[in-house]
Amino acid sequence: MARVAGRLSIFAGSGELVPHAIEAAQRAGYKVQVLTLEPRAAIAGVKMIAADLENPLGIIWSLKIFRTSHIVLAGGIHLPDKAREGLIRFANGNAPAGEGMAETAVGDAALAALAKVLKKMTGADLVGVHELSPELLAPDGAIAGPAFADRAAALFALKTARAIGALDIGQAAIVSGRRVIAVEDIGGTDALIERVGALRSRGLTGNGAAPLILAKARQPQQSAFIDLPAIGPQTIIGCAAAGIAVIAVEAGHSLVLQRDALSVAAEQHGVAVLGLGIDND
Repeated sequence: MARVAGRLSIFAGSGELVPHAIEAAQRAGYKVQVLTLEPRAAIAGVKMIAADLENPLGIIWSLKIFRTSHIVLAGGIHLPDKAREGLIRFANGNAPAGEGMAETAVGDAALAALAKVLKKMTGADLVGVHELSPELLAPDGAIAGPAFADRAAALFALKTARAIGALDIGQAAIVSGRRVIAVEDIGGTDALIERVGALRSRGLTGNGAAPLILAKARQPQQSAFIDLPAIGPQTIIGCAAAGIAVIAVEAGHSLVLQRDALSVAAEQHGVAVLGLGIDND
């Protein structure tokens, strides 16, 4: 991205995507402030403010004081029920249920609705992390680790992830052959991987004839500026510990973090990583 004279506010959740987004934004010429939605260690030279999703007006004040020109959402964000319900009311302008634009929004949809309200009230443009760092987008084909030839099985896993995403449940699923083993819920991808590891230790994931495949796909209703599905070296390590042999991500709509370290981990643990398109298959 060409250098710009902008002022970027990053809504920061958990995970390694956040420091990468900060670095990419600074490299692109933005002046950056970080509104932390999850506890994070201080980052030298970066203004960091704890953001309370139960106080949207306070967030707007922070954006205006900073003279924010652009907004990015990065990292994992877990919304407690009270915060989610508050965001829905705020995005609706406190209208009664059934009259607002986001009365059914939950999870990422609630964040998208809030972000659109913030844009309206501050004039800031909404930017996706992939616009700051397009090199993070997963390519189509083999990404790391050993070869995996069963494209049909990987595509089934991705379409399963897309299906649960349509319900705004999560972005990930784990399958064995054509059998769905588990899907992501509010606990996130790491908890899903650990849960499947526990199921495998109890002999409930099959006889090993079909490998376990973790798939991550964007939610079909997901706005481009909402954090895309992401994997990194820790995903590889977690999958290896749980007995998951393959990771499939949606090409062009998922992020691959720390690719060199991810490739080393994939080779070391024998986990195949590949990108596939869904819509064209």
